Amino acid sequence: MILVDSSVWVDFFSSRPGFAGAELRRMIDDSEPLALTGVVVTEVLQGLTRDAGRIERFLGAWDMLEPKGFETYRAAAAIYRVARGKGISLTTIDTLIAAIALEHGASVFTLDHDFSRIALITGLVLHRS
Repeated sequence: MILVDSSVWVDFFSSRPGFAGAELRRMIDDSEPLALTGVVVTEVLQGLTRDAGRIERFLGAWDMLEPKGFETYRAAAAIYRVARGKGISLTTIDTLIAAIALEHGASVFTLDHDFSRIALITGLVLHRS
């Protein structure tokens, strides 16, 4: 399973998609196992300036990976603390997305370099195209 981060979806929906948007199009065409999580949906939808209804319906078609409970949030906080201890600054949202991906055994497809830093301190796997 590949958890697609908001940075890739934003590129995909842009009027001039870059490499990540093209790769996501290929993955969709090849029926690769893609998923989202609630915070990714929120990030994508809050930035929309056009076609909100169409994009909401499109995103609603994908599998959703959600936190399994308290343990997910504890794991996200632990990632944040370990990173901070190593002098790495991360956002709460990115640590939560990483924790969700880890507990579901999903890789993450992202343009956000924070996930590379998270991968260095956890078992997070990044999608390589």
